[in-house]
Amino acid sequence: MQIKFIELCNLRTEFEEISSDFNMSVSGSCINTLEWFAEHGFRSNRLRNGYDRAMEIANIILAEYENVRGREEDWTPSG
Repeated sequence: MQIKFIELCNLRTEFEEISSDFNMSVSGSCINTLEWFAEHGFRSNRLRNGYDRAMEIANIILAEYENVRGREEDWTPSG
């Protein structure tokens, strides 16, 4: 499944809004932050409101990132 750019931006904004009150050593919604959250976010946040949705968003964006990155690695220039 390919997500449109604007949908990704909306998901990132939603993640930032939800996670703004979470206990995290990182902030924002860059790939590194989402990877950190997917691995470590449950420790102090799993009982917070919005945690499940934030984790869902992080996994959606990370899956799309891996999907796009995989297509770029498979690409070869024609010529």
